[in-house]
Amino acid sequence: MKINGWKLATVVLTLCCLGLVCRAFDQDITRTYIDASSEQSARHSELLANIVQFEWKGLSEEQLMSKLETYVSTQPKDAVILKRDPDTNAIYLDGVRFEFKDGKLTKVL
Repeated sequence: MKINGWKLATVVLTLCCLGLVCRAFDQDITRTYIDASSEQSARHSELLANIVQFEWKGLSEEQLMSKLETYVSTQPKDAVILKRDPDTNAIYLDGVRFEFKDGKLTKVL
Protein backbone atom coordinates (compact mmCIF):
# COMPACT_ATOMS: atom_id res chain seq x y z
CA MET A 1 0.00 0.00 0.00
CA LYS A 2 1.47 3.28 -1.10
CA ILE A 3 0.73 6.48 0.84
CA ASN A 4 1.08 9.75 -0.97
CA GLY A 5 3.00 12.55 0.70
CA TRP A 6 -0.04 14.79 0.88
CA LYS A 7 -2.10 12.05 2.59
CA LEU A 8 0.61 11.57 5.20
CA ALA A 9 0.85 15.34 5.73
CA THR A 10 -2.94 15.52 6.12
CA VAL A 11 -2.93 12.81 8.79
CA VAL A 12 -0.03 14.45 10.67
CA LEU A 13 -1.64 17.89 10.54
CA THR A 14 -5.00 16.45 11.68
CA LEU A 15 -3.33 14.79 14.67
CA CYS A 16 -1.53 18.04 15.52
CA CYS A 17 -4.80 19.98 15.38
CA LEU A 18 -6.53 17.43 17.62
CA GLY A 19 -3.64 17.66 20.08
CA LEU A 20 -3.87 21.46 20.15
CA VAL A 21 -7.64 21.34 20.71
CA CYS A 22 -7.19 18.91 23.60
CA ARG A 23 -4.46 21.09 25.12
CA ALA A 24 -6.60 24.23 24.86
CA PHE A 25 -9.53 22.42 26.48
CA ASP A 26 -7.29 21.16 29.29
CA GLN A 27 -5.86 24.64 29.91
CA ASP A 28 -9.35 26.12 30.04
CA ILE A 29 -10.39 23.63 32.73
CA THR A 30 -7.17 24.27 34.66
CA ARG A 31 -7.69 28.03 34.48
CA THR A 32 -11.26 27.64 35.78
CA TYR A 33 -10.01 25.74 38.83
CA ILE A 34 -7.21 28.25 39.45
CA ASP A 35 -9.65 31.18 39.29
CA ALA A 36 -12.05 29.47 41.70
CA SER A 37 -9.21 28.71 44.11
CA SER A 38 -7.94 32.31 43.97
CA GLU A 39 -11.41 33.69 44.67
CA GLN A 40 -11.85 31.32 47.60
CA SER A 41 -8.44 32.27 49.04
CA ALA A 42 -9.30 35.97 48.74
CA ARG A 43 -12.62 35.42 50.53
CA HIS A 44 -10.89 33.48 53.31
CA SER A 45 -8.24 36.17 53.73
CA GLU A 46 -10.92 38.86 53.95
CA LEU A 47 -12.88 36.78 56.46
CA LEU A 48 -9.83 36.29 58.67
CA ALA A 49 -8.94 39.98 58.48
CA ASN A 50 -12.49 40.86 59.53
CA ILE A 51 -12.34 38.43 62.46
CA VAL A 52 -9.01 39.86 63.61
CA GLN A 53 -10.33 43.40 63.22
CA PHE A 54 -13.46 42.52 65.21
CA GLU A 55 -11.50 40.91 68.03
CA TRP A 56 -8.63 43.40 68.22
CA LYS A 57 -10.35 46.65 67.26
CA GLY A 58 -9.48 49.39 69.72
CA LEU A 59 -6.19 47.85 70.87
CA SER A 60 -3.31 50.27 71.23
CA GLU A 61 -0.27 50.02 68.97
CA GLU A 62 1.81 48.71 71.88
CA GLN A 63 -0.75 46.02 72.77
CA LEU A 64 -1.02 44.87 69.18
CA MET A 65 2.73 44.95 68.63
CA SER A 66 3.19 42.80 71.73
CA LYS A 67 0.69 40.21 70.42
CA LEU A 68 2.28 40.17 66.98
CA GLU A 69 5.82 39.92 68.38
CA THR A 70 4.72 36.95 70.48
CA TYR A 71 3.35 35.28 67.36
CA VAL A 72 6.45 36.04 65.28
CA SER A 73 8.70 34.59 68.01
CA THR A 74 6.97 31.21 67.55
CA GLN A 75 7.76 31.13 63.82
CA PRO A 76 11.06 30.10 62.18
CA LYS A 77 13.55 32.93 61.99
CA ASP A 78 12.85 35.34 59.09
CA ALA A 79 9.71 33.39 58.11
CA VAL A 80 7.41 36.29 59.02
CA ILE A 81 8.25 39.98 58.65
CA LEU A 82 6.90 42.37 61.27
CA LYS A 83 7.54 46.09 60.99
CA ARG A 84 6.12 49.36 62.20
CA ASP A 85 5.84 52.26 59.77
CA PRO A 86 5.53 55.56 61.64
CA ASP A 87 4.98 57.50 58.40
CA THR A 88 1.73 55.68 57.57
CA ASN A 89 0.79 55.00 61.21
CA ALA A 90 0.53 51.27 60.50
CA ILE A 91 2.02 47.93 61.47
CA TYR A 92 2.75 45.35 58.78
CA LEU A 93 2.81 41.59 59.34
CA ASP A 94 3.94 40.22 55.99
CA GLY A 95 1.08 41.27 53.68
CA VAL A 96 -1.37 42.24 56.43
CA ARG A 97 -1.66 45.91 57.33
CA PHE A 98 -2.94 47.09 60.71
CA GLU A 99 -4.04 50.74 60.61
CA PHE A 100 -4.35 52.99 63.63
CA LYS A 101 -6.19 56.21 64.33
CA ASP A 102 -5.61 58.13 67.55
CA GLY A 103 -3.39 55.27 68.76
CA LYS A 104 -6.14 52.63 68.42
CA LEU A 105 -6.52 49.84 65.85
CA THR A 106 -9.20 50.76 63.32
CA LYS A 107 -8.63 48.58 60.25
CA VAL A 108 -6.99 45.31 59.21
CA LEU A 109 -6.29 45.06 55.50
